[in-house]
Amino acid sequence: MSFLQKILPAKQAEVRTLRAVLAQAKPIRTSEVRDFATALKGGDRLIAEIKRKSPSHPEFHQLASPTTLARAYLRNGAAALSIVTDATHFGTSLDDVAAVKAAVPLPVLVKDFVIDELQLLAAWAAGADAVLLIVRMLDGDRLGELLKYAHSLGLHVLVECHDQADIDLAIKAEARLIGVNNRNLATLTTDLSHGAAMMPGVPKQATRISESGLYRRSDILRLAAVGADAFLVGHALLQSRDPGRKVAELSGREAEDGRRVKTCGITNVADAVMAHEAGSHILGLILADSPRQVAAEQVLKIRAAVPNARLCGVFVDEQLDEVATLAHRCDLDLIQLHGHESPEYCQQLAEASGLPLIKALAADEATCELAASYDAAAYFLVDLPKGPDKRALTTADCQTAANALTTAGHEVFLAGGLTPQNIAAACAAATTYAVDTASGIENSPGHKDAELTRAFITEAIR
Repeated sequence: MSFLQKILPAKQAEVRTLRAVLAQAKPIRTSEVRDFATALKGGDRLIAEIKRKSPSHPEFHQLASPTTLARAYLRNGAAALSIVTDATHFGTSLDDVAAVKAAVPLPVLVKDFVIDELQLLAAWAAGADAVLLIVRMLDGDRLGELLKYAHSLGLHVLVECHDQADIDLAIKAEARLIGVNNRNLATLTTDLSHGAAMMPGVPKQATRISESGLYRRSDILRLAAVGADAFLVGHALLQSRDPGRKVAELSGREAEDGRRVKTCGITNVADAVMAHEAGSHILGLILADSPRQVAAEQVLKIRAAVPNARLCGVFVDEQLDEVATLAHRCDLDLIQLHGHESPEYCQQLAEASGLPLIKALAADEATCELAASYDAAAYFLVDLPKGPDKRALTTADCQTAANALTTAGHEVFLAGGLTPQNIAAACAAATTYAVDTASGIENSPGHKDAELTRAFITEAIR
């Protein structure tokens, strides 16, 4: 029995409940329908999915809130969003739609297992811009009937197909957005070869969407080569420790294997704009005692000036609730912990904030054994000790420790006295995910030198 067959009785029960609810009050909609179809035109468009869990991968659970994810997806290149509105199996529902739409201007596809007009009406009232119709769930003329009803509400409709027979029915129903799902409904496994073989069967005048099983940029390019215009990505984001970064990689904004640059100690709008435009992937803002400390109000000004930049807040032994609150208030993308925070603290903060964590470790403490205890850390940053903990270590010690952690499978930011003059040698000595600089590109504490910043970034990503 396929998943669609298993879920059908539950959907029939939902329709009965909806009929009783909607009989009591006529549904209304307070927002305009955003143009989902146009958002997918032009090729290489990513639809980033929001869900908290998945029956195909029950071991995974998304900690970030739908609004946090929506902002991260927008910032990193998504053309549209998808929300799976089946709370039992996916953890998200129609209740999440309004908050997501309030958070970002992207059009939202509501994905449910639709068998009745009342489900479409409920999605419309909740704020959906587009809805999903799965050919396999609909008998006889129901696909055409539901398609016309959704269009009468002003909704865009993505018609999902699993084989050529489904595609033929979608064409007959005059579907304008046709999705080809790479997932086997019986086993819930994915096969891109199956989708690649079917895609040419979708008419070129329709917008063609590839769905499921897309994990790397090469998968996107493979399906694009056979005609896909847009790509609906779900599980690759659910399983990622840094979903925003994953969207950037899948959309082609960032090379999957390229070295990233984090410019830390940003204190003002001008430097933030300059570093972002120079190509810095992450801007570090220190919300702890430091010559480069910034207040939350200043972070908000920086966020307004560079809305698409990835901002990382740096904290040192701060109260957990305060970190989570500031991260949400300042719309941060990552949190860096640069003190003596325990693995338990990190786990609790990851759950409270839903953001990727960078745990900083001093070079002489950054052992593989210690790193293994920090399960909640998405990344590690290897640095020279600071303040009263300062010890006689060098940049070479950071490189050695960073290499060891990288070899053990961790993703690492290399820091510790990096400058435009030594970054090339450091990158040659340590193969890490990213490099981090602060004082090495300044003309005074907290004030970045544009020429030094550009030179550093050029050498780091060479």
